[in-house]
Amino acid sequence: MELKQKIQDVYNINVKNLKFVPVGEFASSYIVTTEEKGKYFLKLYFPSRLKNQENHKLDFSLEVVHQLYHAQGIKHISYPIKTVKGNLKSQFQEAEMVLWNYIEGKITSEKKSKTTIFLNKISALLAQIHDSTEYLKFQDKFLFNLDLSFKDDLLLCLREIAACTKSTDKTFLRLKNLITPLMNDILQSLTYLEEITQNLKNESPQDYVVCHNDPIRHNILLNKQDEIFLVDWDSAYFAPFEKDIWFYLNQKNFPSFKQKYKEIRESANLNEEIVVYLFYERVLADLTDWVYRILFEESDPMQVKSDFQGLDEDVIPFLPNMIKVEKDLRQRAKEW
Repeated sequence: MELKQKIQDVYNINVKNLKFVPVGEFASSYIVTTEEKGKYFLKLYFPSRLKNQENHKLDFSLEVVHQLYHAQGIKHISYPIKTVKGNLKSQFQEAEMVLWNYIEGKITSEKKSKTTIFLNKISALLAQIHDSTEYLKFQDKFLFNLDLSFKDDLLLCLREIAACTKSTDKTFLRLKNLITPLMNDILQSLTYLEEITQNLKNESPQDYVVCHNDPIRHNILLNKQDEIFLVDWDSAYFAPFEKDIWFYLNQKNFPSFKQKYKEIRESANLNEEIVVYLFYERVLADLTDWVYRILFEESDPMQVKSDFQGLDEDVIPFLPNMIKVEKDLRQRAKEW
C-alpha cells in the first residue's frame, strides 16, 4: 500500500495493481496497472553491489533516453515518465524510483533474434541511436572506460565456492557444482583480459557515440505487429560503437546486419581488440554479477531462478570455448 500511494503522489495516477516481475540486473521491477491511464513499468533501484557500481550512470541514462525519444523522435525505445515535478526519477525509501512507459510485447526469442528481418531492424535502430549523438545535449557525459572493477568480487566468489566444503544448502551446492569444473577457465580468461586491457590503454582514444550498452535480445521486446522496442535503459553511456555492435558479430546473418547499419550511418572499421575486450569482460562480469548475488544477496526464489538461467544460457557455454569464440569475433571484425 505504501508503494502504491507513493506512485500516486509522485505521478498523479491511480494505481489499481502492482505485479512483481523477476527481471533486470540491479532493479526490482513491477507492472503497474492504473485505473484510467493503462499500464506502466516501474523500477526500484535498491542499494546493492551492482546498483552501487552503476549508480553514476542512471541519471545520465535517463536523460539520454528522454532526449532520444522526445527530441530525436526515436520511438522504438522505452522512456521514463516525468513526475508531477518534472523529474525523471523519484525516491521510495532507500531506492531510486523510475516509472517507464509500458510496451505490450514479449522478449525476443532466440530463434527470432537470428532472422534477417530482426537483425535488420535492430541494426537500423542502433545506427539511428548512434547517429543522434551529435544532437544530444548534456552538461556532463558519462564515458566508457576500460574497467575491471568486478575482479575483486569475482575472486572473492571463487574463494568462497572453493573454501566451503560442508554446506548442505541446495542453492549453494548447485552453484558449486556449476562453477568448480570451470575454475581454471575462469582464471585463465581473467589473466588474458587483464593483458588486453593494458594493451588498449596504450592505444589512441576512440570516437565515442551514445550506446545502449546491452542491446541483447532479452532487452528487445517484440509486439504483435513484429515491431521491436529496445528497453532496459539503465546504463547507457558514451562509448566506441563496438559496444553495441559486438553482440551481433557472430550471427549467421551478420552481413545483412552490417549492410543495414552502414546504409544509415557511416562508420570506421571495427577495432578487433576492443571487440575481444568487450567479449571477455562481458562473460566475466556477468559471471561475477550472478554468482555474487546468489552467494551474498539473493532472497527471492524467482530471482534466484532467473540468475541461474542467466548463468546457464549466457556464461557457462562460453567459458570452455573462449578462444574459439574470440577467433570468430576477430574474423567478423575484420570483415566490417
